[in-house]
Amino acid sequence: MTLLRSALVTGGTGFIGSVLVRRLLAEGVAVTCLVRARARDPGAMASLDGARTIPIASSDPVDLATALAGVSADVVFHLASYGVHQADRDPVQLAEGNVSLLCNLLHATSSWPMRRFIHSGSCAEYGFSVPAGALIPETQALRPASMYGAAKVVAFFAGQALAARLELPFVTLRLFGVFGVHEGPLRLAPYLIQHLSRDQPVALTPGEQVRDLLYEDDVVEALMAAADGGALQSSEVYNVCSGQAIRVRDFGETVAATLGKPRELLRWGARPYRPDEAPWQVGDNRRFIGATSWRPRITIQDGIARMVAAVRE
Repeated sequence: MTLLRSALVTGGTGFIGSVLVRRLLAEGVAVTCLVRARARDPGAMASLDGARTIPIASSDPVDLATALAGVSADVVFHLASYGVHQADRDPVQLAEGNVSLLCNLLHATSSWPMRRFIHSGSCAEYGFSVPAGALIPETQALRPASMYGAAKVVAFFAGQALAARLELPFVTLRLFGVFGVHEGPLRLAPYLIQHLSRDQPVALTPGEQVRDLLYEDDVVEALMAAADGGALQSSEVYNVCSGQAIRVRDFGETVAATLGKPRELLRWGARPYRPDEAPWQVGDNRRFIGATSWRPRITIQDGIARMVAAVRE
């Protein structure tokens, strides 16, 4: 049972945000969601049923301040971000959707008697900084290889500095790979399930990239643990990850096996790696576990089984 009474969520119509909003509402938390006015499609908005939604025209500080006038919350979950999808690489929007949005939101909520402002970071901030076999700690140098990773790095440092000046309890949770039932259709697991279910071959990279994956419910549990307290320190960053390595090839073959489909449908090597695709990205989660007692509970196999079951239902 959470101790929260109220929460503000940005990115509530997104993958992780939609799962978090459902969990908060199930716990009886009064949820307010900021929603971009131009992105209010019925399908995405359905995930916010039961929450108060506030449309905003832009991340402009005046628009945000006006939209949030009279609003307050115990915790802010800032999950909104531009650049998660590979097609979203416009430099201006990367700056506005990551750096400007975060800084303006900090200003707009600076008078609230909040318990915590939780900013979602990304493992893309680390880039190619760690050799294969080494777990990535929070103290690792940030050397992003993608424009998205670079934008998240700038947002992290800008948000950390501004929150300190405003004396806000700002914490960054740097998320690694996430998968689950509510993923978009073009992400790896849903894409594989969609094609393999129809016995269609799937063109893939060689699949030797090594990743650190968490099921969506474990990520939401981490967000809830961060909001409820623990020994998290303001202005600090914590990795939220499994600490377990899995090759993309092994992940794909587990999907095929769960569906009962032949591995030959997985055409490994039919596509090249992306130039900004790190070969090894596995995090060290011990600092976050020590501060919150959170632990991942859903295995890769169980998570994939849940996704397959959801599709079949």
